Amino acid sequence: MKKTNNYQILYRRNFDTGRVIIDIALEDYIDFFHEWDNSAFKKRDIHAELAQFLDLCSEDIPLRKKLEIVFSLNTVEISKEKEELIRTSYRYYYNSLKRLENRKTKRLVRNSIHLLFISLILLSVYGALINIKENGIISRVFLESLLIGGWVFTWEAVHLLFIDITEPFRRSSELKRFLEADLSFKYLNK
Repeated sequence: MKKTNNYQILYRRNFDTGRVIIDIALEDYIDFFHEWDNSAFKKRDIHAELAQFLDLCSEDIPLRKKLEIVFSLNTVEISKEKEELIRTSYRYYYNSLKRLENRKTKRLVRNSIHLLFISLILLSVYGALINIKENGIISRVFLESLLIGGWVFTWEAVHLLFIDITEPFRRSSELKRFLEADLSFKYLNK
């Protein structure tokens, strides 16, 4: 069996929407939230282990597949207000992570542009000074340093712009998928 189809064994599928379902079992609504976050605000942190579990599930499922997250609660109390609080906190959590990834991407692009600018300066100075017929060892070392430094800065700029940036782009796509996920609640003690 192909590796890409292994997720079909591990996760259910909503046949109406085509979304892959991630099941989360909670004893009560409060289990969704981080145990140390006692804030009265509506935007509380989600539980760290829950976020880690969702990330692990996301790695199993191809990025092109949309998600549905089903919270199965073992409680007799059904509260639409608490469901909405969970939805709000969930969206806030993943929106803040997406903003951090966007900042990271912008920082990589900005650093790459700075490095490219430095490399152009070094290579331009090398190009301007190469025709000077100074045969001293210090002048040759200086010229070679300009050339090597220019290429090193160029490589680092290219590395940042085309290689290091792939991970923030992938993470941003995962976070976007989490933000587009459908959240639903199922009650076991109804």
